[in-house]
Amino acid sequence: MIKVITIDFWNTLFDSSGGNERNALRQKALLQEINNYGRNISPEEFDKALRASWEYFNKIWRQEMRTPSVQDSVAFFWKYLELPTNPEAIERIADFFANSVLIHPPKLIDGVADILPILASNYKLGIISDTGFSPGIVLRKLLEQNNILHFFDSFSFSDETGYSKPHPEAYRKVLSELGSDTSETLHIGDIEATDIIGAKQLGMRAIRFAGDSTGYFANESANPTIADAIVYSWDEIPEAIVNIC
Repeated sequence: MIKVITIDFWNTLFDSSGGNERNALRQKALLQEINNYGRNISPEEFDKALRASWEYFNKIWRQEMRTPSVQDSVAFFWKYLELPTNPEAIERIADFFANSVLIHPPKLIDGVADILPILASNYKLGIISDTGFSPGIVLRKLLEQNNILHFFDSFSFSDETGYSKPHPEAYRKVLSELGSDTSETLHIGDIEATDIIGAKQLGMRAIRFAGDSTGYFANESANPTIADAIVYSWDEIPEAIVNIC
């Protein structure tokens, strides 16, 4: 019997909308800071540094199962462009990067507001989420602004735990706080290689959510899965849970 349900944040609860606007704000802030040093950064040089920053983040995320902090990512970018060491400037930019998601927020995925209260009335709920430029403390604000924070009893954000999915510790924090065995827990998430494999390796049940086309990994929805079910909308989730049980 399922007693606890854990849910991914990005592309499961919230979509990726606003991403272009957020990145434009971040780039503008970064370029303004760089201008203080009299450096003339060409668009090509800037784009090359951005790609290198993503490769740095992705390598650590995939290979080490943790996510660099926003400060670490900005510091990498800073060093890549060979800018003078300035911890205060890096911290200032990192703070702006982190809070940009509140200026151009993503949208709650259709059906979440209707189905989440139903799940919360029958199960304990937790969030297990990998983070990038938007840390857990800021993502909690998004949950609160959308009036769904109170449905969750435990949170595992990778910038806070030091572990990202599929590392077992990313899941164990919520399992421990909610007093649940893996066999009594189901995870819902969109990425096969992190959400689903991590949950299944621990002995949890898993549902892959393939209903958000804005996700970077949306093309995975057509691939084979080891999840117990695939759903394409939140309306399908209650029935999928019943069938799994």
